Amino acid sequence: MSAPEQEESMPFPGGRLQRPAKSCSNAVLHFRQVISRHLLTMSVIAVVTGLGVAHVDDWIELLSPLIVHPVHYLAICVAIVAGIAIYQRVRCIPWSAAQVGWVVYLFVISFVEEWAFRVFLPLYWMDDLGERASIVVSSAIFGALHYFTLRWRMMPCLLTALGGLGFSRMLEVSGDLALVILVHWIVTFLNTPRPPVGESR
Repeated sequence: MSAPEQEESMPFPGGRLQRPAKSCSNAVLHFRQVISRHLLTMSVIAVVTGLGVAHVDDWIELLSPLIVHPVHYLAICVAIVAGIAIYQRVRCIPWSAAQVGWVVYLFVISFVEEWAFRVFLPLYWMDDLGERASIVVSSAIFGALHYFTLRWRMMPCLLTALGGLGFSRMLEVSGDLALVILVHWIVTFLNTPRPPVGESR
């Protein structure tokens, strides 16, 4: 057996979140894989379901706190970035182009996922399933997709689905989608503070 074939057949150990893979080609090892597998999938769901619902007034209402007090949310973002910087310093995670890109990516994916799974999908299914069932199904899909796109283990996926229910409840109580997105950003960073190369093994 040649060296490349032997390397391909060797099992790739999983990480804290990621399941073991039969080969490196199956594992999610690079930032670009996260973007192509996860962000692209979530973005397609957000766009398709967003086009399928026309409740624009509901969207504006969810963003009304941000529209009325934009400076408050800018200050929250500054505080979050400062907190991330402190966390990285304590954990000895150096700033680099990849790390900055990762922090930005985590904000973008939080934005996309909240629109897709807390707003668009529940609205899309509400007439057929009812409000509560549409939220539960959306959260279940939200968790399950992490199993396939990021190859996460079953327990983190289950916790992600439960977290989706928590975000839905937070949105219901606060009516503030921008705040939910920012909390999602914080939680996602604490869960995966480094790009996948640093988290896979």
